[in-house]
Order: sequence, then structure tokens, then C-alpha cells
Amino acid sequence: MNITEEGLKEYIETFNSTLKETAETYLSDEFRIKLLHLSYLPAHIIGYVSTQYGIAIEYKPADQTLIEVVTGSARVEDLLVKAPKSIINVGPGLRITDSNVSVFGIGFPNTFPFRLEGREARLCIGTVVCTSGEWNRYIAYAEIYGNREKNNWCKEKAVSRAKDEVLAALVELKRAKSRNISIAEYISSFKKKTVLLLGNYDKEGKQRLNKIACILKKLGYEPLLIEDIPDNPYQDLTQKVSAIGHLARFVVIDDSSRSGHLAEFPICKQNNWVTILLRTGGRGSSWMTAGASLHSKVILEKNYDLSVPGPAIAEAVGWAEEKLRELKREFDNTYPWRNISR
Repeated sequence: MNITEEGLKEYIETFNSTLKETAETYLSDEFRIKLLHLSYLPAHIIGYVSTQYGIAIEYKPADQTLIEVVTGSARVEDLLVKAPKSIINVGPGLRITDSNVSVFGIGFPNTFPFRLEGREARLCIGTVVCTSGEWNRYIAYAEIYGNREKNNWCKEKAVSRAKDEVLAALVELKRAKSRNISIAEYISSFKKKTVLLLGNYDKEGKQRLNKIACILKKLGYEPLLIEDIPDNPYQDLTQKVSAIGHLARFVVIDDSSRSGHLAEFPICKQNNWVTILLRTGGRGSSWMTAGASLHSKVILEKNYDLSVPGPAIAEAVGWAEEKLRELKREFDNTYPWRNISR
């Protein structure tokens, strides 16, 4: 079943009220206004529900926040862009098939800007200008989704996503404070080297995690363990992983014994994060993770010697960095706006 006009309005209202309430509880005024969605408020928030394909949420600058939702039979890109007929059939400038694409600060003269392909396609755009003759369309910020299924836009999803946004900010603030530096300095100098480290928290598992963390630090990284993530605003570990994984350069999992990471690993696969599965003793914790690298080019399965873990971990990290460089090259060739400044 697909989302309705009333359902999307309820989602937007719930998301914004939860984000505002949670941010006021856990963040100072200085950092609240830096949250992505709060930074665009006040705004005229317009939801677009297509009965053919997709939904979109646009934030237009305004003196006070107002939410409305419109429904149409055209594709959601057409509902949002509102291009003249002469432009609709030209292009598109971009074809979006991935679930995490962002485009900011570019123009689309005499062409339709973008088309999404597939249910999982997702695009965030900001300060985008579309022009053709006397027609122009400026989009300050908008999110466009191929998935219009009702269960993806329920109140529970709105609450979870709003809290995820605050939780990610809390983690960055905590790590900046631990180094006694500004959040700006932390983001510029340390965030880009953050590695999410998952595994077992029993006595032996924690010893392995500490050894791995120590080696990662020697290699110049900032390992982030689940225990480093504030419990507030909620406790669910899989939600923490989902929120924080996007901050990390890559993910390292000690897959040597069974633990909660068996529920967290699917999140890594779903989001296509570069992920290293480390195993001591030559065997993984479960058949659930066995052979994971056979179906994904962003997953590495690596054995290591617990008495001398450094060489294997250094080799795995080298693989991760090369994989990130490879992905950057491929995406630069795929998305033309990445090469505009070159």
C-alpha cells in the first residue's frame, strides 16, 4: 500500500516535532541550528505524493513554518520541478539509481535536471537552479524518493529518523569535547578518519576490540565503539549503528564470536558500507556472515592472529582505503557534477 496525502503530512509533522523536541532536550542552541533539517527552518514545507512514482519533500524559505502536501498523477520529479513541456522530455541531466546521492550548488540550463530509477533511489538537492528561456525554478532544499510505500513513511519511521539525526550530532559533540577542540576542528581533522568498530562485549571480546582499536589508532584512525555512543535519546543498538555508520569512513567488525553484531552486520550490507570482517582462529561467529564477501565488493573477510594482530589489520585497512579510492573514481565518472570544479 502506498502513502497518501494525509499520511505524508502526518509523517512530516511528526518528523519535525520530534526533531525539534529531541534537539532542544539534548543539544544547545548553538548546535541545534546546525542540524540539517532545522537549519532550513522556518520554511514552507511542501510534500509531493505521486500516484505514479515517488514522493518528495521540499523546504522553501519562509517567515514561519507551514506544512502542506499535494498529490498528482505525474512522476514526483515533474511535480517538484514544475518544468514546461518543452523541458520535460529533454534530458535528464542526471539518472539516479543509488540510495544516497546529494547534489548541491549547480544549475541545469535547458534540460530536465534528474530522474530517479527504481524503488530505492534517493536524492537530496540544495541551491539548485533550473532554467530555460524565461522559465526558472530554484530549489533551496529538497529530498526525492522512489519509495512511496506506506510503511516507509509511518510515524514510527519519522520518530526514528529524527532521533537518528540528533544522535549523530551528539556523537560528534562528545568526541570533539573529549579532545577539547571545537566541533568545526573535529569535523575537519578527525571525523574523516572515524572507523566504526563492532563486536562482542564480553570479557574476551572486549579484549579483542581494545587490541583492534589500539592498532587502528596507531594507523591514524579514530575507532568508535558502541559504548562511545551516547545512550540518549534511545537505547536500541541497531538504531545506533544505522545512525552512526554514515559518519564512519569504514566499518570494522570482530567476527570471532557471536554477539549483537550479527544483527548489525545486515545494516552494513544494506547501506553498502565498506566493511571488514576480522576473524581470529580462521572461523567466523556464524554461518550468517560466512561468505559475505562473495556477494559484495565492499566487504572483506580477513583472518588475524590474536597474538600478533597488527599485520593482518594493517593489510585489511589498506584494502579498505583502496576500495574507497576505487569507489570515488567510479562515482566521479558516474556523476558529472563531481567533476565540475576540475
